[in-house]
Amino acid sequence: TLILGDDEMYDNSKDNEHVVQIFATMGGVYENNQDRIIEVEIDNSLCDSLHFGSDAGPRVLPLPASYYELPAKMQIVIPKGKLMGAIEFKLTNAFFQDSLALTNTYVIPLVMKSVVGADSILRGKSEKTSPDRRIAADWITAPKDYVLYAVKYINPWHAYYLRRGVTVVKGKNGNSNLDTTMIYRAKYVEKSEVCQAVSNSYNSVSLSLKTKAADGKTDLPFTIVLNFNDKNECTITQPAGSSYTVSGNGSFVKDGDEWGGMKRNVLHLKYDIDFTNATYSFTDTLVVRDRGVKFETFTAVVKK
Repeated sequence: TLILGDDEMYDNSKDNEHVVQIFATMGGVYENNQDRIIEVEIDNSLCDSLHFGSDAGPRVLPLPASYYELPAKMQIVIPKGKLMGAIEFKLTNAFFQDSLALTNTYVIPLVMKSVVGADSILRGKSEKTSPDRRIAADWITAPKDYVLYAVKYINPWHAYYLRRGVTVVKGKNGNSNLDTTMIYRAKYVEKSEVCQAVSNSYNSVSLSLKTKAADGKTDLPFTIVLNFNDKNECTITQPAGSSYTVSGNGSFVKDGDEWGGMKRNVLHLKYDIDFTNATYSFTDTLVVRDRGVKFETFTAVVKK
């Protein structure tokens, strides 16, 4: 996953350059005393009839050629003194405009063709005449000469947040019995309500929240959509098909809050929601807790 924006856990500078790195490694030596050069190629046929998880799962699709730029040399160089090397691919704007790029859909199917400076490439061992790299049962020893490198991204506002704020409720049709003010603020920021913003597109997130219904007891869940401009300012609306309407605006401020002794990025939001019996006016502060990204692998299944 490319993590756009800031990340306090990892160095995501390459992500923000829209660059993907695919690594190769070597073994059998204690020390690498020369450059090892591996010629590689894209092989889209590796995605033929391939599905995520099971043969009923989503299709595994090769990343379209217009979505990335090939390097001048299709090589992975493991330099002298290192045991790993990488090739870089630059993603184009077209990739980030595709909603499928937010999900497990696209892979870069990369195969090793040849190597200079090493004994061999681990191509596996099989008793079959034409074994399929992707089918484990075809192999006595699995091949290590290819990778299906899944590529997706999250935008800069996709994160888990710690929420605090104030909500003012006004009953409709003169029903002042519903009028109230709710304050939600933990003594320590890190003990605040946790909520998640999820990427909808390159510049939009959906934020799932909750408040209290008119009875003051029942949780009332809702979702708002934040659409950002290039100044980190957003307009706030409701998702398509909602039973309520939302209007408001906000801003994303780098290092605008603090918890755990560190400066943190923060969302400041002011918005109104028109529910059936009352209007809710929210003033929310949402401090980034973490980006919510973890290392992922997937099982690919060939549909016969």
